[in-house]
Amino acid sequence: MRTVDVERIVPAPVPDVFEWLTDASNFQRVPFVRRVTLVRPGTTRSHGVGAVRLIVTPLIRLTEEIVEYSPPTLVRYRLLKSAPPLRHQEGFISFEEVPEGTRVRWSSTFEIDSPLFSGLCTRLFLPVVAGGFHLVLSTAERELRGA
Repeated sequence: MRTVDVERIVPAPVPDVFEWLTDASNFQRVPFVRRVTLVRPGTTRSHGVGAVRLIVTPLIRLTEEIVEYSPPTLVRYRLLKSAPPLRHQEGFISFEEVPEGTRVRWSSTFEIDSPLFSGLCTRLFLPVVAGGFHLVLSTAERELRGA
């Protein structure tokens, strides 16, 4: 298993950043994201605990479920299905108020599920996942600055 861990300061209030990043429909405006579908709404909020969402890009297709939703500080998710196939240990986004705005930490621990060269494939895929996280955070920052 390998972990992608990305941090960024978004110059906006914590509740705004939390709301933007936990509403996957916003990902529709991220470069390279082709489609986002809320497959099943959460039990108390659309994108809260129990929500299942599908995210499709040219390089990866993810179906994930929200397993913890603690506004405005934390959201945890787990992968239900993916292409390429991934074994996923944990994924979370945490939010912390700092003088410059909101410190966002996005972390995901996974490996490519392959009988051959799993470690090598996983290492080669790490930049794809990290790049995706950076694109989402950049889009959030750009949109929240304009709000």
